[in-house]
Amino acid sequence: MSKKSVIVVDDFPVVALGLKNILEGALDFEFKGYAVNIYAMRALLKHQKPDLIIVDSVIPRADLGETLKELRQTAPLSNILLFCSADEEFTSVLGLRCGVRGIISKRASKDEIVKAARTVSYGGTFLSGTAAEKLTTYVAKNDLGTAEVSKPKFSTREYMVLKRLTGGDNMSQIARDFNLSPKTVATYRERLMAKIGVRTLAGLIRYALQNDLLSDA
Repeated sequence: MSKKSVIVVDDFPVVALGLKNILEGALDFEFKGYAVNIYAMRALLKHQKPDLIIVDSVIPRADLGETLKELRQTAPLSNILLFCSADEEFTSVLGLRCGVRGIISKRASKDEIVKAARTVSYGGTFLSGTAAEKLTTYVAKNDLGTAEVSKPKFSTREYMVLKRLTGGDNMSQIARDFNLSPKTVATYRERLMAKIGVRTLAGLIRYALQNDLLSDA
């Protein structure tokens, strides 16, 4: 059986190389490289037409929806597996609308990652457990193709912290103005990052601005 070729789009090389080790260890994949941003992705796809593209749900200086649409145009024969920091309804529904064939959590086991990669590389559909549960609930209530995707839900305090972070205030300023300890503000920040599915403060701010998460604040 011939090996399936795969590339990874993730801004953390250690994540891409970790996926390389997992998939090559399964013996039926051939790693063809990784890209840390959209520009490197475009350059890589000029020379590679992989069977499988694993894409991080948060890409620096790029909109996820537009990136996925671009991949569908430039690599129409490649199957896409979306790699999510959190099985977030917003991201999952957006991914399916934009043509991904699978969604896998970064908390998944090695065996589940291999299973997802195998399924998607052959044109099948794979949803990790939490994503499947959330999407099943969503589809039961909405038309997946037309309904508006709900934004992540934040508490009033989380919205306030997110608004201040997006406005450029530092942790000490926010803590002082809200009469909180810096540790408490840091906890709110971590909760926000977990709900959105990003790993850095820059990613949190970028995602909030790109997706207009403060429109209802």
